[in-house]
Formats: sequence, structure tokens, C-alpha cells
Amino acid sequence: MKYDFPFIVAKVLPPFFRDLSLIQSSEANFASLLYHHLVNSGVLPTQLCTEMYTANIVKEGIRPDLVIFDEEISGRFNYYKDCDKDQDNTALKLKHIRCVIELKGGAQQHESGLGKYFESDLLCEQLRSDPEKRRKTQNCALVVDIEKLAMWATQFGTQGRDYVFLTIDLKNPRGFWPDNVRNTYGEYCAKNGVHMIYFAQGSSTFWHYPRQGKPVQIRVA
Repeated sequence: MKYDFPFIVAKVLPPFFRDLSLIQSSEANFASLLYHHLVNSGVLPTQLCTEMYTANIVKEGIRPDLVIFDEEISGRFNYYKDCDKDQDNTALKLKHIRCVIELKGGAQQHESGLGKYFESDLLCEQLRSDPEKRRKTQNCALVVDIEKLAMWATQFGTQGRDYVFLTIDLKNPRGFWPDNVRNTYGEYCAKNGVHMIYFAQGSSTFWHYPRQGKPVQIRVA
């Protein structure tokens, strides 16, 4: 299937979020559910890869949660060609990548303590200057994921490629993100060449913050 990001936003994500509203699970299972809906919508299994290995070409240890390729890729997603460690598939994958997705489940958003920084410093600038403190507290876990996508966008460009921060806010006693928090993260994503998709579990709509233009609220199927 020819890669079409507007089609994914309009036709794949609404039923995906509808089904997601029925479960409490992990990021890995949410990624699997999205994989399922992409395939059901016509995307070929050979165009999809979860936890893609890329020989650490962007930064050591970074493996995107879900990657969508164009229809021309051969679909070899093992770490190495023919299990030969001298023949990695990185060049082939990079040639055909069309969409890189980082998916963040709801628990991280609340357990990381981000809320206490929303009042004074929404993007945790005080921790960005102190990597060791940020590593220990993980209070900027969401910002770190956006930075990962920004690295991809900077290194490989946005022409013909999309980078998506897909955040799922699960039902929990602390409530969902306030509008100002959602808007701040959406704006930060756009500044870094990244789309943001935000869904509050059980809501009848989700938000798309595009790289350019105003945010759009879209109904869930």
C-alpha cells in the first residue's frame, strides 16, 4: 500500500483509539494494536516493523516503537542479512522509511512526576541542563522521546517522511492532561519537525498537532 499519512490519521487512528479505550495495557501491546489496525487498513506486513534495529545510526540504544516503510521495501527486518553480522540491513531500511513513531503510554506520564513541573516550567528546562539529574528522576521522559524523533528528523529530513509522537493518556485518579500542557507539548513537537497525536482514553476525540498549521480535533470511530 502506498504510504499516506493523512489516511492514517483520518482512517486508521479513529478505530485504533476506539479499541484502545476498552483496555488497560502496556506500550508494547498498544503498538501491537496499532500494527493490527494498520494491516487491516491495507498496509502490508512487509511495510511495518516494531522496535526497529538500525545499527545505532542515530544514537546508541534508540529503537523506534513502530516504523512504516514504503511499499517497495523487501521486508527484511531481522537484525542482519542471513544472520550474518557483517551484513546489516540499515541502509535498506533507511532508504524506504516513511514514518517513525514513538508511542508513550499513560503510566509514564503520571508516575514520572511531570505534573509538578507543569506549573512553572512545562518543558523541564531546569533538568535539560543537568543530564544526570534528568536521568535519575526521569521527569522529562516525554521530552526525551520527542528529542529522539527530532534527531531522526534532523538527520534524515522531513521531505517524504513523518515523525510522530503518539501519546496515550490512560484513565487514572490524577486525571488527564490540562489543555495548556497538551498545547505546550504539541507546540514543542512542531518546532522539532514532529507530529503529535494525543488521546485521552475514553474520549470521543483525539488531537493531531501537525508539523505545520493549527491542531485538529478528530472524532474517534
